[in-house]
Amino acid sequence: MKNLGLDKDSLQTLIDTLASFGKQKLPLKVRLDLDEKDLFPLDLIRELLGPDIGLHLLFIPEELGGLGGSAYDVYRVSEEMAKLDLGVATAFLAIFLGTDPIVVGATEEQRTYWLRRIADEGLIVAYAVTEPLAGSELSAIRTRAERVMENGAIKGYKINGAKQFISNGGYAQLYTVLVMAPDGPSFFAVEMGTPGLVPGKHENKLGIRSSNTSPVSFEDVYVPKENLLGGVEGKGLVHAQSVFGFTRLMVAAFGLGGGVAAMLRAIRYARERVQAGSPLAEKQGYMDKLIVPHVVRLEASRALIEETAHRLDQ
Repeated sequence: MKNLGLDKDSLQTLIDTLASFGKQKLPLKVRLDLDEKDLFPLDLIRELLGPDIGLHLLFIPEELGGLGGSAYDVYRVSEEMAKLDLGVATAFLAIFLGTDPIVVGATEEQRTYWLRRIADEGLIVAYAVTEPLAGSELSAIRTRAERVMENGAIKGYKINGAKQFISNGGYAQLYTVLVMAPDGPSFFAVEMGTPGLVPGKHENKLGIRSSNTSPVSFEDVYVPKENLLGGVEGKGLVHAQSVFGFTRLMVAAFGLGGGVAAMLRAIRYARERVQAGSPLAEKQGYMDKLIVPHVVRLEASRALIEETAHRLDQ
């Protein structure tokens, strides 16, 4: 069977590059400042998308200018980014999520056009699915796409509705939007700047604050028929289900990366904190109850995530 994704050395080089980037650009003070001030690190995201790193190329097939990363590669990169900062990780990996409907559902012509643009231009992409009343119940979406006819043929569509809690919603240059078309739920590619597309105010969240989360409204947003992903109405739920496997893998990897980062901090503290004449790390009760069980759970999580990634790749 053909090997999927990056070879071991290339993946390690990418992870080392991320670690170096985090050390230089995301020291603790910067991360705390982003979180406290609720700031989206646009310049940092653009640097990750730039020619020196090109991290987004991991998600794009080799034949379209990308690296053709596997689910395993995505898991490893997601974990490493979460170790740096969950907000920055969410902001960047949301680009992958937004790109996925194109990967799984577009025609070959559409895939070539959009994925090459994402690869070459480093576009920030958003996955615009959830709604104020429907939440993540995809079959209950109310955003509509009405056909625009010309000489008895479909010329394009007008989209009306609202999306809620969209990662990168306020900064995306391209949205993959799930709407209800006449023949059923369908994904459309909609570019920022299209008249009638208006991002809303960034949500004031409890955590992961450096990831932009915004509503997006659509008022008579016209898109040509070529922007209907797959070229056929009614395939949106099938496309969304295909996306979810990778999305859930990323979220699990985020939990693992955040958990490992927290555990390493706790271990470091246990070595430094002296209580009753010796460091906490030398006290059996502390280590056996507060450190070791969590290390075991994290490694069990890693085993499950890796198994899932390998299954997706197969």
